[in-house]
Amino acid sequence: MRIAADTIPSDFLLISVNPVSAHPTHAPADVKLLLKDVLNCVKIKQKLMNKILLLGINARYSHSNPALFYLKSSIKDLDIQTIITEFTISESADKIISDLKSIKPDFLAVSVYIWNSALVKEILENIKLSLPELKIVLGGPEVSYNSIEWLSTFNGIDYIITGGGEAAFRELVISRFTTERKVVTGCNSHFSSVIFPYSDEDMRSLKGRYIYYESSRGCPFNCSYCLSSVKSQNVEFRNTGQVIEELDFFARYNPPLIKFVDRTFNLKKEHYIPVWEHIVKRFSGSGTCFHFEIFPELLDNDDLKFLSGVPSGLFQFEMGIQSTKEETLKEIHRAGSWVKAEKNIRKLVDMGNIHLHTDLIAGLPYETAAEYGESFNKVYSLGAEHFQGGFLKVLPGTEMYRRSGEYGIEYNPFPPYEIISNRWIAPGEMERLKLVSELVDLLHNAEKFTATEKFMISLYGNPFDFYNRMAGYLKREDDGSHRKWERQCEILIQMVRADHSKSIEALIDYLRWDWCSVMKHHHFPEILKSESTVEAKRIGYRYFVNQSAGGEYRFRGSVFSKGDLRRSIFFVAESEDFSKIYMKDKMAMFLPDKRIIFFNPD
Repeated sequence: MRIAADTIPSDFLLISVNPVSAHPTHAPADVKLLLKDVLNCVKIKQKLMNKILLLGINARYSHSNPALFYLKSSIKDLDIQTIITEFTISESADKIISDLKSIKPDFLAVSVYIWNSALVKEILENIKLSLPELKIVLGGPEVSYNSIEWLSTFNGIDYIITGGGEAAFRELVISRFTTERKVVTGCNSHFSSVIFPYSDEDMRSLKGRYIYYESSRGCPFNCSYCLSSVKSQNVEFRNTGQVIEELDFFARYNPPLIKFVDRTFNLKKEHYIPVWEHIVKRFSGSGTCFHFEIFPELLDNDDLKFLSGVPSGLFQFEMGIQSTKEETLKEIHRAGSWVKAEKNIRKLVDMGNIHLHTDLIAGLPYETAAEYGESFNKVYSLGAEHFQGGFLKVLPGTEMYRRSGEYGIEYNPFPPYEIISNRWIAPGEMERLKLVSELVDLLHNAEKFTATEKFMISLYGNPFDFYNRMAGYLKREDDGSHRKWERQCEILIQMVRADHSKSIEALIDYLRWDWCSVMKHHHFPEILKSESTVEAKRIGYRYFVNQSAGGEYRFRGSVFSKGDLRRSIFFVAESEDFSKIYMKDKMAMFLPDKRIIFFNPD
């Protein structure tokens, strides 16, 4: 008879033997063997009760790492203490190591990505000085395709997991971290059999943060720049009933955002339509928003009809366009058609009820800087709320990585492996495009120059030419001041004075309007102050004081207090061009809550 450690209850062990031979020295040989086996199992059991710490280092506090919760769930039936601890990349390696020391784990599992790779390396260089007996396991995309390099660089790494993470991690735990292989490759069962990662305790710890969820794994496409292109990955769908049940679990905690991390959510109509329908039925008015990465070309008329009825704020879509040049799309094996994508995205924009995110990738084969500018204008013109100009990351293990020499690609050898140049775009041009992308974030995506941006594009002819011209001014900045609203305002004024001097008065009006619309101030910055702004405040305040009735103010259906009046900012246009478009009356008052009241003080 043999006894396995995992058959012994964690809280007690009862052994019964014949009293006549109860003493070990008088016990029969088979009983001695049994006792020896039991004692060995108890020792193993005690060892198995050691502490595993799952470490996540996220880009932001609002983010979380779903991989850690999957790993924890994969071993929840085993007698071992499992702790999840998450930090952000803004925290120091010393702070993280200090916290790990206070927890004193026996085993440390770290999820490694391009955004936290440098910090993980710093931790690896020092952690075993403080915890020499600690066993370290790494996993994640950053170590999956160059595991030998990581193992040879950092002696403190005991294991690296590749492939199906849950299965490989469970194998390590069951082996008591004694597996001889340094690289452990797992093969998970079908995704519908993978245990749901979150518990009630987890949800309480994640209160107020984003929840990451996947209803499918794998990708049907093989884009050459993506790790999904390394090998064919069959798409595995979670049972629709499971998904609905798991979403209902989330509903009890009302998270601000549930982000589906499916590579392409709208692949299988019989899967995604029931999920969308349930979300609309169950979560409308809940305050929870659902994020999906979709392939716009796959949307059909029935999909669009359904989406037109989704309550505003419930869905947000991320749509990777990457390029509008057919030759480039073909070279990178990007499926789909720009013509159809454009048509469907415009329909989504016209609906106005779904927040849309579109993006491009600069540095792809066969696309020059000027051609990237053409893609930029086409995608920008769609009118999505968020537009990201990204840059090619030459990820180890991808086809793009293998063919980088063929394409003449120079890239940073350190994460995030971002492109420097290629055969079609010189280093200086690429740097200029990066400045353009930064400005799009500062002006367009931040929504702090909404009126001004439209005006500037009209002056310069198209979005790319405007941002490219502005990037020429930004290039001279090296102190980070360009991230401030006032400095951006100053650059815009310099540009128009140099290129369109007759429009400077109108530009000042647009800038003042945007300041009043988005900034929480009741006075203008020095660069926008004038005699007219001072006079507008005096005239407007006096006008409404005379409208007072019973301690509050009522004007054209708006009600506000004396405190609101004091904290309001007043606007008067100085250019006829601006007045024709925006002004309903001679003056406008922006209340602290950004309600706009137009009035004629005369």
